[in-house]
Amino acid sequence: MNDQKAGPFSRARGPLAILALIVLAAAGGLYVKGGAGDKKQASGACAASKKAASAVYDLAKGEVAAMSITREPEPMANLAFNGPDGKPMTLADFKGKTLLVNIWATWCVPCREEMPALDRLQGAAGSDKFQVVTINIDTARLERPKAFLKEIGVKNLTFYADPKAEIFQQLKETGGIMGLPTTFLVDPNGCRLGTMAGPAQWDSADGKALVTRASEAAL
Repeated sequence: MNDQKAGPFSRARGPLAILALIVLAAAGGLYVKGGAGDKKQASGACAASKKAASAVYDLAKGEVAAMSITREPEPMANLAFNGPDGKPMTLADFKGKTLLVNIWATWCVPCREEMPALDRLQGAAGSDKFQVVTINIDTARLERPKAFLKEIGVKNLTFYADPKAEIFQQLKETGGIMGLPTTFLVDPNGCRLGTMAGPAQWDSADGKALVTRASEAAL
C-alpha cells in the first residue's frame, strides 16, 4: 500500500519540467536504495517525526499539492555542499530547524521560475525555527548562479552550492529524486517529511501554511 500523499505538479511547466526530469535521469537514474531491514531501522530513527508528518499531511494541497508527505519519515541524506563563504558544510549544520531544501540549477527553467517564490517564502517565514535552503548544482560557468540570483533580485536566500554535483550520489543512495527542481521538507531532527518533484508557488498561502505547520508541529 502506498503510504504517501501525492499530487500532480503544481503549475508544472509541461515539456520544460519533463525535459528537466529526463536530463537528470540520464545523469544518474536516481533511486532509493536499501532493503526492508534498512528501511525499518531508518523509520525507527525517525519515529518521533511521525507527529509532524501527520500534522502536515492534509496541507499538501493547492499550490503545493505535489508535495508527497510520508507516513513513515526517514533520515534525510546529510548532503554536503559549500556555504556562502565557499567552506564545506552539511545539512547537519542546520539541525534544530525545519528546512525546505531545494535542489536547483540555472540550466533548469522551472528552477529559475520558482526561485523568486522561494526567496519570498524565506523572507516571510524564515526564522530561527525555519529556513529555506536552496542548493545550486551547476558544474560549469560557476559565476552564473550568483549572477542569476542578483539579476532576479534575491534578498533573503543564502547561496549554497555543490559545484561537483556530488549530492547526486547521496540522493541516489538514500533519497528519491528524479529531476529538477526537487524539494524536501525536513524536520529539526533531520528526518524527511516529504518530497516534491517539480516547481511550486512556494510563497502562496498553501506554501506558507505547509511550512508553518511543519515548524509548529516540531516544537
